Formats: sequence, C-alpha cells, structure tokens
Amino acid sequence: MKSILLFLLLFVSTQEKSYQHQPNKGQSSVVIEVENPISLIRKSETITLSAAFIKKALPHEKVNFIQVRDLKSNTLLTTQPIDYNEDGIPDIFLFQTDFDPNEKKEFELSKLKKEHLSSSKVYVSYMPSEEGMEDFTWENDFIGYRFYGQERAQKQGTGIAMDIWCKRVPDFLTNKWYAPSQSYHIDKGYGADHYSSGKNQGCGGSGIFKNDSIYFSKPFSDWKIIAKGPIRVVFELKFTGWTLNNDIIETKRITLDAGHYFNKIESRYNSDIASLGYEHAVGFVQRDDSDTKIAQNSGWITSWESLGKANGNLGTGFIASAKDIIEIKNFNNHIISLMNPKPEIGISYYVGASWDEFGSVNSKKEWTLFVENRATLIKNPCKLSIKQQ
Repeated sequence: MKSILLFLLLFVSTQEKSYQHQPNKGQSSVVIEVENPISLIRKSETITLSAAFIKKALPHEKVNFIQVRDLKSNTLLTTQPIDYNEDGIPDIFLFQTDFDPNEKKEFELSKLKKEHLSSSKVYVSYMPSEEGMEDFTWENDFIGYRFYGQERAQKQGTGIAMDIWCKRVPDFLTNKWYAPSQSYHIDKGYGADHYSSGKNQGCGGSGIFKNDSIYFSKPFSDWKIIAKGPIRVVFELKFTGWTLNNDIIETKRITLDAGHYFNKIESRYNSDIASLGYEHAVGFVQRDDSDTKIAQNSGWITSWESLGKANGNLGTGFIASAKDIIEIKNFNNHIISLMNPKPEIGISYYVGASWDEFGSVNSKKEWTLFVENRATLIKNPCKLSIKQQ
C-alpha cells in the first residue's frame, strides 16, 4: 500500500497541459509559513492563497501568476490561478504539498510575468458525441465521476445520479471509455464503470424532499467549466424541470483536486426552497450488502459494498458540517441527508468514493477511518501567515 501511495504522489500525467511556474531573477518575493494545526498526516494538501492574501504579501505588485518554492526541499511547486468571476484577474492561487502531523513549512512566493506549461492530474469534459450522449465527466489521478446527459436519459432512462468510474491507473481515461465500439463496463486493464447508479441517486445525487417524498429535476440542462487544472477542476451544472416545481433552478458548483477522492459540491437555488417547505436531499444508493455507518453529530457517512465477482469493492462517503444536517435516514433504498440551503448562499458538502483495486484504501475499515479523518481535516484547515518580507 505504501508503494502504491508513493507512486501516486510522484506521478505526473502527460495528457493535459496547464501551468508550471519557472524562476525569474529580480522578482519581488515573500516567505510564508503554512501550518498543519492537527496531529493527522495531510497528503496532497491543496493550499489556497486568496487574492487578498497575495496583495498583503506583495503589496506593490500586480500579480497574475506566482511561483512557489518549498524552502525545505528547495523545489518549485506546480501552481494554478483560478479566475472565478472571469474578470481577467485571479481570485485564488493553488499549490499542493504534504504535511506530517502538526508540521510547519515555509514557502517562498514570487511574481511571474507569464505562465508556463506543466502537466495536469485532473481532467473534465462534456461529451456530446454519439457514445457520450451529452454526459459530463471529470476525473483525477485516483478516480472518476460523471453526471448523465439528457440524451442518455431519453434513450436509457437514467436520471440525476452521480456515477463513479473505477480506475486502475492514474492516466486520464474518459476518451478511452467513450471510444467507438468500446464498452466501458468491461475492464481492459485500466478500469471500468463497475458502479451501478442508473435511475437512483448513485453516489451523492440530490433531489428535493417534502411531505416524505423526494422529487427530482431532469438531468443537467447547462454546463460551464471554470478551471481545468493542473491541480483542480471546477465546473457548474444547472438542473431544471423539477417534478415538484418547474420554476426551480439549481446550480451545482463541483470542485475536485488532484490526489483526492472527495468532490466539494456547492448547491444554490434560484429561490428560498426552505421557505417553501423543501429540503435538499443528498442520497447514496444502498444494496443488499451495503455496510453503512452514520455519524451525524460528526457530519459524515460511509458505505461499503461489493461490485460483484472479480470487480472488487467500493466505498462511498458524505461529509458536511453537522450544523447543516437536519436529518440522516433510510429512504427508498437510499441513505439520504436532508439539508436546508440558505438563500443566495446555498449549501456545501463533500461526496466521494474509493475503489479497493487501486489507491491507498484497501478495506472497509480503512475507508471508514479515511472518511472520519478527512472530515477532521476539512474542519481544521491549514493556517497561513506571512513569515518574512
């Protein structure tokens, strides 16, 4: 297991190009300190530097691109700017690093004049092809996901489920799975679609709960890619055509980082659904052999199931702030978490999965511990401070 994890951390894919920052002599620089405040290991931890933090660190510079140097190892790290509001100015900068328990590390930041290509570990794509049937897919070096398109729903009866791709390799596999005459249900040595989500909510699909019933929208009606890597993909999907109320529009913003199993989902509605008596319902389909643990007071759920003979086992999970959860219960062969989105702000939570045939999680016990620890890490983010100017 240790060798596999080391391989994943060192792997750099060559299929998607983005940005690697190179040194540029004479630039202004600043040293920052990043602290892991708890006694848990953090692997591939994504450090987020806000525009306001960069402005404070380099007050005399207009910064569109930065370089980050790990001073302990004296290595340059891959970075990624993200412009959420598309005004041409980055809102955040990202880089990744590992931390031992309670470790503090120092990094030198400096301004760059232009961006340079580097390899990405994340991939995102809308698939309008005959094979893709308007699906929306995304993946990283660990695992992949998709939402079904409207064409597939019309032809195959699929719904709003969040589906899972089981990967055996860190390479990007979307185009292989959707290649003509290729069945992505058959594992040809690099993984397959072993998870059955179908007409269910799958791994974290959502609906609206009212009067002891769940109502669903049509599959996503619009999409927008905000960031493509190399560290993070961010995109938005809009869901309309609700069977309960046709005027409702839900926008899901989904974020997945390299080296991670969990997606962050931020769900916003165009109206105050709580005032209408509706609750946001996140569901995980349950099988006959599903072994599920609910820790509502800690804000997490884990489930473990067999994918059938020779296909291994899959863990699914949910993480949220406990104060945002109204109730977690069994409902129509699902475990559902009921939540109240706030007007204009919405609701945020995490959903993800891990296949025991690839990666660092190889058993139900390891998956439960992983999710419990991940919830703790999310609640206790790293602390940033300016060390030297």
